Amino acid sequence: MALISFDLDGVLQKNPFRLGRPDGVFAHIARELAPYVSEADPERAVLGRIVAEHRRRLAEGDMVGAHDWDGIALAVAREVGYPGRIDVPGLVEHYCQVDGLISSYPGAAECLDALLARGHVLVSVTNGFRRYQEPVQRALGLLHRFTALVTPDAAGAGKPQPGIYRAAEGYGPGPYVHVGDVLPHDVAGAKAAGWQAVYVVQPGAPGYTEMPEALLRLPPWERPAAGRDWLEERLAIDRRWHTHPHCELDDCMPDAIVHSLLEVPAAVDHMVAGGAK
Repeated sequence: MALISFDLDGVLQKNPFRLGRPDGVFAHIARELAPYVSEADPERAVLGRIVAEHRRRLAEGDMVGAHDWDGIALAVAREVGYPGRIDVPGLVEHYCQVDGLISSYPGAAECLDALLARGHVLVSVTNGFRRYQEPVQRALGLLHRFTALVTPDAAGAGKPQPGIYRAAEGYGPGPYVHVGDVLPHDVAGAKAAGWQAVYVVQPGAPGYTEMPEALLRLPPWERPAAGRDWLEERLAIDRRWHTHPHCELDDCMPDAIVHSLLEVPAAVDHMVAGGAK
C-alpha cells in the first residue's frame, strides 16, 4: 500500500476557470470589470491584470496567495475602481452546472478505482484552493474517491514547496507518489519532498505535444531516461505559464511518464515495488 496524490487540473479534470476562453469564471470576471477599464480591449486588459497579479505573487514566493483567486480578483477590482464584490467560489459553483464547461479526462475514474482496488490511499495535492476544487470534483463524481484534498489554503504552502507534500503525508503511509502534469511544480515539488513522481502528458491537456513514437513503445518508467531531450522541450512549454520558481530539468526529472491515465496504475505498481530509481 502507498499514498498516491494527484494534481487535479490538467490531470483528472478541466476546471471552469477557462483562461482565454469566452466562457467560464475568468471570462465572467473580465466582463464584470471591463466597464471600469479604459483600454481598447477591456476584457483582455482585465485578464492581463489578473495574470500579472498572479505572476507578481509567484515572483515574491507567495505560492499560497498566487492561487487565491478571490484575493487576486479583489486586488484587480480595487485597482480599476470596481465598487462591488466578486464571489469566485459562487462563480465556480455556477459554471460547474453549465453543460460542457467542466469534464474529466479519459480514464480518470478507472485510474482512481484501479489504485483503490490495490489498497492505495488517494489524496489530491493541488494548488487550487479547496473552495474552487471541491465543487468541480463533486460535480464530476470523483470527490468520494479521495481521502483528502490537500490545498494551499489549508497547508500554508503550495507546489513546488515541500510543505504541501508534507501536509499530505499525514493521510497515509509511504511510499509516496505524486501524479501531475507540470514539471516545475508537480514533479520538482515531489522530488524536493523525497517523493516519486509520475509526469502526465495526455491529449487535450494544456500545452499538449505528442510523445515521440520511440518513447511510446517503452514502459512508463523507462521513458524519463530515454526522453531527456523531449523533456527539455516539455519544460520549456511548462515555463511559459509557470514562470516561478525557476527550475532546471535535473530538479524535475520524473520517475515515470504516462500519456494516458490508464497507464498510471502499472507505473505505480513498478515504483512501489522499488523498480523506479
